[in-house]
Amino acid sequence: MPKGFSKIIHATVLILTLFGVVMIVSANATINALEWTILLRIILKEFGFIVISYFLMVFVARNFSLSRLNKFYFPLLILTFVSLLATLAFPAIGGAKAWIQLGPVSIQPSEFAKVMVILILAYSLGDKKNPRHKLSDLITHPLVMILAIAFIVLILQSDLGTAAIILTIALLSYMTFGNQVLKRSQGILLLLFVVGLFGLLLAANPSFINFLESMGVPEYMVNRFKVSADPFFDRHNASAQVFNGLAAFVNGGLFGVGYNKGFLKFSFIFASESDSILAIIVEELGFIFGFLPIVVFYGIIVYQLMKYTFAVESEKDKAILLGTISYIFVHFLFNVGGVTAFIPLTGVPLLFISAGGSSRLAIMLAIGLCQNVISRHKRGIH
Repeated sequence: MPKGFSKIIHATVLILTLFGVVMIVSANATINALEWTILLRIILKEFGFIVISYFLMVFVARNFSLSRLNKFYFPLLILTFVSLLATLAFPAIGGAKAWIQLGPVSIQPSEFAKVMVILILAYSLGDKKNPRHKLSDLITHPLVMILAIAFIVLILQSDLGTAAIILTIALLSYMTFGNQVLKRSQGILLLLFVVGLFGLLLAANPSFINFLESMGVPEYMVNRFKVSADPFFDRHNASAQVFNGLAAFVNGGLFGVGYNKGFLKFSFIFASESDSILAIIVEELGFIFGFLPIVVFYGIIVYQLMKYTFAVESEKDKAILLGTISYIFVHFLFNVGGVTAFIPLTGVPLLFISAGGSSRLAIMLAIGLCQNVISRHKRGIH
């Protein structure tokens, strides 16, 4: 890691990652993995992703710079769009065409698009404080690029959850920039964000669900809103994942049933090692030793990133730090809210902890960018 990196963030990320591996092993220690070689392959695969993502984080932390962002911005932008469109040539998984299948490995380009959205805003709006700028001159490029990414993810890939995350990250990151021309639009977008949060709480309203059905929204998406409204709705099919996840929370209580002693992972909870790993954690370790430590460690990362957000001078650096905070916060909100039926289930991973190569690589890439910003700030390099 470069000189001046945040050791606290580094250590916290590693703790969450290793904790995730331990829980991924437990989540996969089911009747489908009675043969020890199957479990060993799962462990080796996850450690492989961890090693690759760690080296990616180190590489970015050591080599990123604002000048290189300017140099490689358009090639990265083209690569993002090409990879997002390439998913359309592969079969859909769970109703969404969001993956590129390369033998036993699948890549989800939309995970990396979340980081690219942060870089789009940093490149386009960072450190542009001339009051003579017109609003259209400033926001046309980032607005078109971000909406195009969201269109591909939402309409072409049919991935509502990821599209919502991308737009929310963009919205929150947009608040970074200090150009007076942007102030009014920032206020409007902040208001829309608050309204959107309340909208999530009201999304379970029958009238809203009827509206979605009348608009021709795919049935599997509508069912997620129905499940959020009533986890007992079709609990053997559409709401099985949420219903059994809630049962795991109840079964775990404060202190859990014990590591690797949870039984709801035995075919009752889908995606137990990825999207629903929180249910496994709480059932086995409980609220005190499972959920609470996750909140604490997430809080440490967010606090450290926020501290440096106020310290760095460049708006491009601030956008990278605040964008990563938004990335972590939105994922946590959507994952925890979905698993607990607080909001409709979106199928997003719990960062650093859930299994999944693309999400792990993407968040470690974002952390690497932040460590580079922190390192340059401490060394007085801008």
